[in-house]
Amino acid sequence: HAAMASAGGMMTVGPWSPPAWADFPGAPTRRYNLARTPTPVHRWHLPGTPDGCEVYIKRDDLTGMQLSGNKVRKLEFLLAEAMDRDADCVITIGGVQSNHCR
Repeated sequence: HAAMASAGGMMTVGPWSPPAWADFPGAPTRRYNLARTPTPVHRWHLPGTPDGCEVYIKRDDLTGMQLSGNKVRKLEFLLAEAMDRDADCVITIGGVQSNHCR
């Protein structure tokens, strides 16, 4: 575990506090930092958008990982828990259309 956690910033395990709406008994308290977060939200000037409407996109393609969005965020918590339990392997699955298991 020490070799993976020595890079600083990304690829390190650190404490995590959930937002109030996600704070429940058993909520994760540690996270293995895999992504550059938070990712920005940009306004998208989409042609044909009706007057008075604005479209925004969350740029999860900027996490710094091939996995983006919910997949990398999920793994941050699963890997921290695996490390806390001294696991020597992690098996995870995703649908065949998903890039979760690359």
